[in-house]
Amino acid sequence: MTKAQTSWLETSTLSTNDQARVAAGAIRSGESHAYVVRKLGLLSDTALAKLLAKAYDLPLMALSDFSNTAPVLANLPQGFLRSNQACPVATDETGLIIAVADPENQAVLDGIALTTDLAVRPAVAALADIEAALTQYFGESHQPNPDANNFDANHADADHLRDLASEAPVVRLVNDVISLAANSRASDIHIEPFRDHLQIRFRIDGVLHKTEAPPINMAKLMISRVKIIADLDIAERRRPQDGRARVNIDGRPLDLRIATSPNVHGESVVIRLLEDRDAHVTLQGLGLSQANEVLLRNRLANPYGLILVVGPTGGGKTTTLAGAISQLNQPGRKVISIEDPVEYQIDGITQIAVNAAVGLTFASALRSVLRHDPDVIVVGELRDTETAEIAVNAALTGHLVLATLHANTAAAAPARLVDMGVDPALLRSTLKLVIAQRLIRLSCTVCSKNPASTKNCTNCNGTGYVGRSGLFEVIDMQNNLLSLIRPGAAAPEFEEAARNAGFSSLADDARIKLAAGLTDADEIWRVLGEKVEKP
Repeated sequence: MTKAQTSWLETSTLSTNDQARVAAGAIRSGESHAYVVRKLGLLSDTALAKLLAKAYDLPLMALSDFSNTAPVLANLPQGFLRSNQACPVATDETGLIIAVADPENQAVLDGIALTTDLAVRPAVAALADIEAALTQYFGESHQPNPDANNFDANHADADHLRDLASEAPVVRLVNDVISLAANSRASDIHIEPFRDHLQIRFRIDGVLHKTEAPPINMAKLMISRVKIIADLDIAERRRPQDGRARVNIDGRPLDLRIATSPNVHGESVVIRLLEDRDAHVTLQGLGLSQANEVLLRNRLANPYGLILVVGPTGGGKTTTLAGAISQLNQPGRKVISIEDPVEYQIDGITQIAVNAAVGLTFASALRSVLRHDPDVIVVGELRDTETAEIAVNAALTGHLVLATLHANTAAAAPARLVDMGVDPALLRSTLKLVIAQRLIRLSCTVCSKNPASTKNCTNCNGTGYVGRSGLFEVIDMQNNLLSLIRPGAAAPEFEEAARNAGFSSLADDARIKLAAGLTDADEIWRVLGEKVEKP
C-alpha cells in the first residue's frame, strides 16, 4: 500500500471515528478506502475527488475538461469503463489521459494500458462528472448496475481487463504460485504456455518439478500480472525483457528476478526467488573437506592475490563466496562486492548490484571500486576480457580478489582466462587458488533408510532428497603449476600435474560423500555424468 493510500484519510476532514469506520470497512469488504467513503456518504463526490487528487499528486478534472466526443478507442469496452468509474479524456503523442474516481485502483490503469497499448496518464474526477462524460460519449447505460462481467464477449482483451481491474483473481493466483514455490523451497518458477495447456514448474534443489497449473486461457493474464509487478512493458511481447521486483508473500519479503521471452505460443517467464536474507553462510556449512577448508582459510588470510570459484550456473558459487566473505568481514578490512543480483545481503559489506541499463557493468563498477580504498574485492562473475584484466591487475596491486568464472573444472580455469585475453605472466603472479564445484541433493534423512516409504514421505515430498551440499575440487597454485600457465596450455596437462601434486577431483569428493551416506549414486550420476562407487 502506498503512502498516499494510508495517509489521505488522515488529512481529510473526517473524524477519527469515521476514519476508523472506513479502515474497518475496507478490510472487511476488500474494497478501497475511497469506495467505502463514497458508499457511507461521508464526503461529497467533489470533496472526495479534490482530496484524492491532492493525495496522489494528480490533476483534478471537471466535466468541462472532457472532450465533446470520445477519443477513438474502439478496443476499450464501455461496460468496463462504467463499472470501474474511468473515462478517457484525450489522446496525444504521449499517450492516453484517463480520469478515474478512485486512483487507488492501479489495476484499472494497468488493464487499460494492456488493452490500448498506450502509455496511461491518470487524473482524478468526481464520479458524477465521469458518469456524465460517459453518457455524453456512449449514451445512456442500459445496465443500471454494470459490473466487470458485462463485457463484449467478442472483445479479445475483455477477460484481461476484467481480471486485472478486479485485482483479486489474477493477483491471488500469482501470489499463490509464488507462495507455493517459496514454501516448497524453490529457487525458480517457470511459467510456460503451450498450444493447449499452461505448464508451471518449480526448480527445487536444482531439479524441475511440475506443479498444478491453471487453464491456458489464464496464461496471458498471469504473465501480464508478473510484468506489472516487475514494472515491465506489458504491451511488448516480441522481445525478451528482464526486471526485478520486491514482494511480500505470507509475511515473507522476497526479491524476484524476472525474465520474459517470446515463444511460438506467447511468452514464457522465469522468476528467480531471492529470499530477503542476511548471509549467515559459513565455510563449515558448504561441504568442503577439512583439508580443503583449511587450504581455503589459509589463502583467504593472504593480503593480495586472486581466488577463483568456477562451475556452471546454479552450481553454488555465490554461496561459496558468501561463506568466504563471512570470514573476511572484519572491522579492520573493507570488503566491496559487485554482484548480479545481490543474493545475500551482508551487514558490513559494501555491495553493488550491476545494472547494465544505466551502464553499471562489472567492468565499470570494478574500475570505480578501485578508487574506494578496498582491501578485498569480490566480483560476481568474470564475464569479459575487460573485467578479467581489471580483476587480475587489482590482485597484482595489493588487493585480495575473489571472483567466479564459468569453467567446467578447476584445471580448466587458467586456460579459460588466457583464452579470454588475460596475460599469462600476470596470472602466474596473482592466481593463488582455484575451486570448482557442483551441488548435489542430500538424501532425505526420514525415508532414505526405507526406500519403499519415499513416495509417501512428507519430509521430501516424495523426491527422496532434502537440501543440497557442494562437491568440490580445490587446486592450490604451487610454483610447478603456475609455470604451466602459458598460451596454448591444455587443461589435461594442468590437471595431470595437479593430480601428481595431491589434487582431489569432484569424483573423489563424490566418493567420500557417497561413503558417508549423504547422497546416492543416482544423484552423483545426474550431476557429474559418471558412475561413482563407494571407496
